[in-house]
Amino acid sequence: MATKINAQTTPQGLLIPRAALQGWDEVEVIREEGQIIIRPVPPTRKREAIRDLVIQTLREDGLLVEMKGESLWPPVTPEERAELARKLSVGQPLSEIALEEREEGW
Repeated sequence: MATKINAQTTPQGLLIPRAALQGWDEVEVIREEGQIIIRPVPPTRKREAIRDLVIQTLREDGLLVEMKGESLWPPVTPEERAELARKLSVGQPLSEIALEEREEGW
């Protein structure tokens, strides 16, 4: 259902009463085929925008550096993987070890 909203045009732009936004914290404005659409920003877009802003800020402050080249660790060979599986399969399951440690007060 469409609701008419009384908005004012000012030298700075369009002024829409806050009450008309129905508690929307953030809106996006789209100009499309002779009309302007104002709608709430979907939560996923907000998260993406915040994530992008954080990444940009970290890069600008020199706290985030893109790694170029290969990984610091080479991939594990099938033989190494089999050896690790053999070593890790000895003894009790980890869940049992955790339960015992809880009982002992760890």
